[in-house]
Amino acid sequence: MMITRRPLLMGAAAAGLMAGNAYAQSAADFMGEWHGALDLGSQRLRLRLVITEGPAATLYSVDQGNSAIPVGTTAINGGELALTIPVINGSYRGRLNGGRIEGQFTQGGTLPLVFTREEVGAAAAPDALTQQRLAAMRAEAGAPAFAAAARNRDGRSINFVDGLRAVGRTEQVTTNDKWHIGSITKSMTSTLVARCAEAGAVSWNDTVGSVLGSAIPDMRAEYRDVTFRHLLSHRAGLVSNLEWAEILSFQRENPDPRQERIQYARLGLTRDPAGAKEQHFEYSNTGYVIAGAMLEQKLGATWEALIRQHVFDPLGMTSAGFGAPGTPGANDQPVGHGPGIQAVADGNRAGAVTPFPPGGALSDNIAALGPAGRVHLTAADMLKFLDAHRDRTSLLRRESWDTLHTPPFGGPYAMGLAQRNGALWHNGSNTLWYAEVLIDPSRGVSAFAATNDGRAEAMGRPIGAALVGAAQAVA
Repeated sequence: MMITRRPLLMGAAAAGLMAGNAYAQSAADFMGEWHGALDLGSQRLRLRLVITEGPAATLYSVDQGNSAIPVGTTAINGGELALTIPVINGSYRGRLNGGRIEGQFTQGGTLPLVFTREEVGAAAAPDALTQQRLAAMRAEAGAPAFAAAARNRDGRSINFVDGLRAVGRTEQVTTNDKWHIGSITKSMTSTLVARCAEAGAVSWNDTVGSVLGSAIPDMRAEYRDVTFRHLLSHRAGLVSNLEWAEILSFQRENPDPRQERIQYARLGLTRDPAGAKEQHFEYSNTGYVIAGAMLEQKLGATWEALIRQHVFDPLGMTSAGFGAPGTPGANDQPVGHGPGIQAVADGNRAGAVTPFPPGGALSDNIAALGPAGRVHLTAADMLKFLDAHRDRTSLLRRESWDTLHTPPFGGPYAMGLAQRNGALWHNGSNTLWYAEVLIDPSRGVSAFAATNDGRAEAMGRPIGAALVGAAQAVA
């Protein structure tokens, strides 16, 4: 299974648009300015849509610096509007109804989105999370288990869990259990690069060609001058993922995946670019595997050993590990869940979930994807990592924290973390788990929420709400 979850609207860029070629007599009804909001659970993102003659459209993310998101094509057919938004791999389809455009926004998952002529106000302050609220949210979502934890720099903290380690069994989750964090691992890989750069073992400006050129002599010329900065901010022009058939050739578990990471990197680096370097945002697991391979090539150790030595151990993250948590057959940790194979074949991804325990053929991503999303850990250890970023501790120098938290090529995505209203956020899923993190230095808050249910489209809103509620509880 692939890590497919990406941050919604995190590819927003402050540049132009391209007009489509569809037009209809009712197009005048769509002209002008519209307002709507996406409910992401962890945040309500206000949007402003401006439609002009052509037709052409510009979409603005009000809560992300009011940045313009380039619209690729704008099509109006009778009372229907269709937008394609390539920069974030998104689209919108809506129908004019009673002075409103009612439709759905798609970017990985699909969410309802209604536009009206009236401006949308800022979201009300969320309710503080309690144990009872978390239990109710989990039950309503139909997930096996939820976890939510948060801590303020003044010491106030919560750590709540509710539910079962696996459906069909009786073991309850505990506050000491481990949760798979998927693509949140990317922020850890970026932190590892910063640590190694401070030690002089690598440079932020090391290029793929100079480090991996001898191992991958046939890489495309477009990638030879790509640096760690490009890879970690998804601005290298690389494709998001390899093809499924290629993924199947790699091992699920591998005690030393260095050679497989080189093989994975070669498949990505010999493929046509998804877009222009620096200008195009393409959320790419491939880029993080390549960054991991570069670290391994320069330091002579596996990414797993390096991140333990330079990130986990200094922060006291003793529970952190790789792959599906737990001992095969022991039911000693939460188990990831997803739609059963037959349900997927039938297109019923929203139905009941099936446990995929550790040791099975489909318990996690392949080992080569470690730098992109294969870490598990307890909520307490997750907060240790988030607190270090929130407080900019002595783990790194100030300049390194600035590098990690600042988008190097514009937009809101930095190095494994996305900017949101002065805070930093990310989510992650390996299709069997889903998690989100929030770092809010202005309020002194770090927060984490997770579930052992990988249906990201269904879990995004309740886990996001748990995340924001947890942060509110300690703010």
